[in-house]
Amino acid sequence: MLTIGFVGTGTLTEAVVTGLLQTHAGRCRILLSPRSEAVSRRLAQAHEAVERCAGNAEVVERSDIVVLAVLPKQLAEVTAELAFRPGQLVVSFIAGTPIESVKALVAPAETVVRVIPLPPIRLRRGPVVIHPANGRVEELFGGLGDLIVVDKESELTSIGHASAVMSSHYELQNRVIGWLETRGLPEATAALYVRSLFAGLGEFGLDAARRGEPVDPVHHETAGGLNECGRAYLTQQGWFDEVGNALDAIEKHVLSKPKG
Repeated sequence: MLTIGFVGTGTLTEAVVTGLLQTHAGRCRILLSPRSEAVSRRLAQAHEAVERCAGNAEVVERSDIVVLAVLPKQLAEVTAELAFRPGQLVVSFIAGTPIESVKALVAPAETVVRVIPLPPIRLRRGPVVIHPANGRVEELFGGLGDLIVVDKESELTSIGHASAVMSSHYELQNRVIGWLETRGLPEATAALYVRSLFAGLGEFGLDAARRGEPVDPVHHETAGGLNECGRAYLTQQGWFDEVGNALDAIEKHVLSKPKG
């Protein structure tokens, strides 16, 4: 049975562990560091295959695969006290931290793979980005969403920046929900309609992507119709141009943040 240890037990770790246990039930054991206490205790109490360890050192000592899921500023301090070993596979969730930097901290372990999981992984949905290609990591995460293996670490970095539109996505949904409420719809009705609408559109677009087909907005509106009216207004306001500008701002924000 494969033993997977998580150094760092926050919200994202909880989502990944939940997805892993659904996909690999009976085939893996999960070891958790004790922090966050609430998350680690909740997972250990809910799943027989999950064990809450006394500390990070125990997690690393007993694991075949070690997942680093701490904040970038915590990485050097946390790993300084850990004894990794040759042949141990290290998976890094650490945002903005290059593989070579992680390798220097986890030696003598030689293999480090960066993975970008997102919250929908709890439902085994959404993208899971990996670099470099690694059969063990791909098999482990392959059932947890749409696996995307990129050739260059710079590509993974750009994808990480693009993922920063998640809160904006929900802000847009909430604005539409709020507008419907001003027209007399109950909040629950408006929320279910809007979130179901966006989820359905996402599935439609994802199906097209899997078939290698583009999604042309023109094909989802009628000439002179409501969708055309809305898109034309937003285009005239420069709304869609601002999306690229927002991503540029995200990229600059990452580059300008102090290290450590």
